[in-house]
Amino acid sequence: MRRASFRLNVRVFSVFLVIGSVMLVAASYFVIGIGQAGLRNAWGEHLRQVADQTAAAVDTYVFRLVIDASVLSRVPEVREQAAAASRRPFDPEAVKGVEREWQRPGPAAAVQEVMNTRASGFLAEVTRQNPIYKELLLTDRYGRVAAASGPSGGYLHADAPWWRDAFGDGTRGNLVVSDVRFEPRARTWGIEIIAPVEAPAGGEVVGILRTVVDVREIGAVLGGVRMGATGDAALVREDGSFVFASGSVDPGARFFATDLLRERLTAARQGQPQTPLHFGASTASGTPRIVGVAVSQLKASFPHLAWVVAVSQGEDELFAPVRAQAFSLMIVLGLTAIAVLLFAFWYSVRLAAPPAHDEMDMHLARHPRLHRIEESEEAEQEAVRMV
Repeated sequence: MRRASFRLNVRVFSVFLVIGSVMLVAASYFVIGIGQAGLRNAWGEHLRQVADQTAAAVDTYVFRLVIDASVLSRVPEVREQAAAASRRPFDPEAVKGVEREWQRPGPAAAVQEVMNTRASGFLAEVTRQNPIYKELLLTDRYGRVAAASGPSGGYLHADAPWWRDAFGDGTRGNLVVSDVRFEPRARTWGIEIIAPVEAPAGGEVVGILRTVVDVREIGAVLGGVRMGATGDAALVREDGSFVFASGSVDPGARFFATDLLRERLTAARQGQPQTPLHFGASTASGTPRIVGVAVSQLKASFPHLAWVVAVSQGEDELFAPVRAQAFSLMIVLGLTAIAVLLFAFWYSVRLAAPPAHDEMDMHLARHPRLHRIEESEEAEQEAVRMV
């Protein structure tokens, strides 16, 4: 008997090996891609929630400053001083003379007269007790300085935009809050809160209280947002300009995802369903980041404060553990595939091999049919002899 032979078709084996490997890699990449997309969406939603919390903290801080400034405008000393100053007739020539004296270096009688009032003493005490108040200035209904926490830059402020906006028509007045800007006199980044001052008996506006408040605490709120090594928060305007950022930014710099920010905010305002306030964007250097945003509620009360909190984190940092696990998984799958193929090859060879004792000594084995034929011939021969 011929020994059975085993031949491996290398081409077929190689084709199936390559196709199987490609399908394995493609399937793994597809599954990992789905997982990364889900992780990106879930983490973007988390960043949006962090942005919501940060925006709420910023709104609370600013509203508290506004309430405090409004309370200061209702203090009896402030209202009485504004009413008393407003009772003096407005003389343009006299105002010009005081203005010249006000601008003169050194102590001036007009300045000392204003600074020695009870209201000025109260305002100065407020700035000493709470350093976030950098300047408090009280004018009468004509815009003349009636009291101040310290020497001011001028005597008549009726032509200043902030004064005209707050005074209005003189019947009720308006509460005005400025955007964050650098205050040269206070040498700090702050906002102006301008509140109308009513007469002690109520009714007409008898003065305006201007408060300059240091808002660097907003920067501390943003700096407290830490999302890994690359996460940070920024307070930006809807046009992309920065209000505050957790890190230093160049003057005039824009938020790196301004276009996407505007697009999402516009879609959200139009009521488009399923418009998530989180997205992926790349910085100017090409670094991909995930961004979650939240709109400040200050705009509802002060339309010019179109602030947005943006919290972002580097995508590479987020996906680093996943990619490391995916790489390890690919190695394990590859080694497993190689082990299975080697075992299948070895087992196929074993099954194709002939048994060890397949050749038998045929002369030792008598076929049953031949044995019966020999016995029949012997019986016939014996019968012939007997006859």
